[in-house]
Amino acid sequence: MSVRECESDSSSEIILARKQPRVDVFLSSDEEEEIVGEWHDPRGNQPKMVPFTHPSGFVREHLHIGSDIAVETSYQLFVPDELMEEIAEQTNLYASQKVEDGYTQRLAKWTETSKSEIKRFFGLIIWMGLVKLPAIHQYWSNDPAYLQTFPKTVMSRNRFELLLRMLHFVDNKNNNGSNCLFKIQPIIDTLETNYQKYYNPTEDICIDESLIPFRGRIIYRQYLKQKRHKYGIKIFKLCCGSGYTYAFRVYTGKTLEKEMPTNIVMSLCKDLFDKGHTLYTDNWYTSLKLAEKLINKNTHLVGTLRSNRRGYSHQVISTKLKRGEIVAKENNKGITILKWRDKKDILVLSTKHSSEMMNVECRSGNKCKPQIIVDYNRQKAAVDLSDQMNAYSNPLRRTIKWYRKLAFELLLNTTVVNSYILYKDITKQKISITEFRKELALSLTSCEKKDISSNRNARRSKKRQHKLQRKPGKVSEVRKYCKLCYDKNATEDDRAMARKKTKRVVTFCNSCKGEPFLCLPCFNEIH
Repeated sequence: MSVRECESDSSSEIILARKQPRVDVFLSSDEEEEIVGEWHDPRGNQPKMVPFTHPSGFVREHLHIGSDIAVETSYQLFVPDELMEEIAEQTNLYASQKVEDGYTQRLAKWTETSKSEIKRFFGLIIWMGLVKLPAIHQYWSNDPAYLQTFPKTVMSRNRFELLLRMLHFVDNKNNNGSNCLFKIQPIIDTLETNYQKYYNPTEDICIDESLIPFRGRIIYRQYLKQKRHKYGIKIFKLCCGSGYTYAFRVYTGKTLEKEMPTNIVMSLCKDLFDKGHTLYTDNWYTSLKLAEKLINKNTHLVGTLRSNRRGYSHQVISTKLKRGEIVAKENNKGITILKWRDKKDILVLSTKHSSEMMNVECRSGNKCKPQIIVDYNRQKAAVDLSDQMNAYSNPLRRTIKWYRKLAFELLLNTTVVNSYILYKDITKQKISITEFRKELALSLTSCEKKDISSNRNARRSKKRQHKLQRKPGKVSEVRKYCKLCYDKNATEDDRAMARKKTKRVVTFCNSCKGEPFLCLPCFNEIH
């Protein structure tokens, strides 16, 4: 659960957001006795950590660019051309396997894709998040109610739907069944490496989970009845205050050790230890065991607590408070547990704070709050901010398989948000996430706004250049065999039989090389 500050007419309060019940992880009695120690009144003896001096923001030594970085360049730092090339190769491989299996008649027309076409494909999907229509095919509709000119300048509807169906990231034949995320593992590895390569988080970091809406069949799908989207794939995120996602883990089902809250935190933070960071967590992750482990790694922990877990000070848990009152205890290792009463009891743990109080301006006037609560409310919203920016112009749709949906979430949402934060940090420009998505979509599709109408007119004029004309003169003298019909018949029979089967016509195309004679059906087929 998270603690948030709610500004109302009467007072400023902390609201405990409702989330899916999660299984508590209890410690053994030996571990409890080892960790708990003696609880006493706060003395301000918090553990001394190394001061945070590590530079935050974009990593200059890895960026050989100036302050005039382009929108697409900031995206390509995370999704390099090598990854686009690999996606194109695996898509071609998957399509060829399906063609051999006789998958569909429509797939028989498949032609190999390329890195540049995959870029245009992704750019078009990002644009679809900006311009919402009920169904994908309606983006190419000529119905005045849905008419859109932009998609037609990028690719045809049939090509887009084929790419969407064939999009693949690995060779299925290499799957040994040991990795649930095998189908998108290269995407995960590349993105997380680049997330950490080009950006350093601030002193305050936060861990929480996000839910990608998905109602299809998958063994590790989660159900949260309080959410607007009740079914989905859960991702654990480590974010900094700007909303930048530094590390993430996809939940792949319950296991005894791997998915324990403490292990998740230690895995996500493994590259940030011994730098003086302060980690903010909700009550599923926060525990005395985690606090001790982080102290040994020179990292502070601040988080809300569940009162039903063993090991905490009984006096803090059981004391009944009136509004505005607090009770706090500290153990020999400097870990503080504090309960404060606003509209509800709020129970928190900190290795950084004691029981200090501070005045905070609210709508109803100044209010005295514990320093722990104030800092927690200020820093805990990092993952929420990331999810909020993901939700703006979200391009995700329901009718795709789980691995494509997860890949789109990572490539076209999380990565776009990280690119946006990096772009603003480098250029110091004020730009909205929606405007950034639009510029990125236009750049990836290689279509500037001014070129949309001219490209369309160019294609129309090109089509008008090919005309089927009648050869002047007597029919018996000027008619010749239809070239396309003859070529088709010649592949099945000898030339004599092909001539007998092929009809002779007096019409020809004046723009094709050699001005071939063509019947009307053949002319329409090639033009």
